[in-house]
Amino acid sequence: MSPPAAAASTARQVLQRRAIQCSFSSVFHLRNCAGAGTGEKARNAMKEAKNAERIFFRAVALPVYAMGVIGVAAYGHKQWK
Repeated sequence: MSPPAAAASTARQVLQRRAIQCSFSSVFHLRNCAGAGTGEKARNAMKEAKNAERIFFRAVALPVYAMGVIGVAAYGHKQWK
């Protein structure tokens, strides 16, 4: 039996909120918990955990990487100007 749509939507919002709040431990803890079970419920949990990791990566890691690249370029421009 699958959960009601409202419960699934609420769970998705919680996962997205955790991912966006830069909670490293929460995001990666979700994968560990999801991989513990078997069956369809565990597969759905793993899918949601991967989705949360993807959101986290896009919201945090990519901007940090971009800031680093811009910083290195600015420093290089300043040094060799």
